[in-house]
Amino acid sequence: MLVREVLKPMREADYEIIQLAERDIEFCDLCGRCEFGNCVLEDDFNEIVNKMRVADGIIFSFPKYFSAPSKFLCFLERLSMIHHCKEYRGFRKTGAEPDSSFKPPFEGKPFCLFVISATGRVEEPLRLAAYELVGMKMKLIMHDSWPFLAVPIRGEDRGEVLEDQKGIEDCRRLVRRLDDINY
Repeated sequence: MLVREVLKPMREADYEIIQLAERDIEFCDLCGRCEFGNCVLEDDFNEIVNKMRVADGIIFSFPKYFSAPSKFLCFLERLSMIHHCKEYRGFRKTGAEPDSSFKPPFEGKPFCLFVISATGRVEEPLRLAAYELVGMKMKLIMHDSWPFLAVPIRGEDRGEVLEDQKGIEDCRRLVRRLDDINY
């Protein structure tokens, strides 16, 4: 709901909203077979990753529960594992060094974060998401006020985020920054 509302004024933009909660995302089984190709698990993960690869920028929007939603954490883990396996080919060997020919699949890909929280405290899941995504060499587009890593939106009940007009405008400003990166 939040992302749809934020993107309303950007009628000319071509975007797709992918809700992980509605997708089949399995847990990584650490098989390492993604070292030389896509993940071998048969779920929606590779389709989403392929869409991310061609996107000009990515918005990650998620609610804060105790940390972050488990499906979002699962998705981040799978992204991180693919990055790791490709960077450290042969990582199961003792003392494997990074592969110097490795080019991270999302290197320089701009992204921004929106986090919805009933309490307004979002630092823990933000640090976690930002750490993982920046670790994959993605480019974090930061907000201009605290907590800087993202726009925090207050909301607990369904639809409550749409009442936070300042938060929605902050998100729109951040998306304009994301869009400006591509021009």
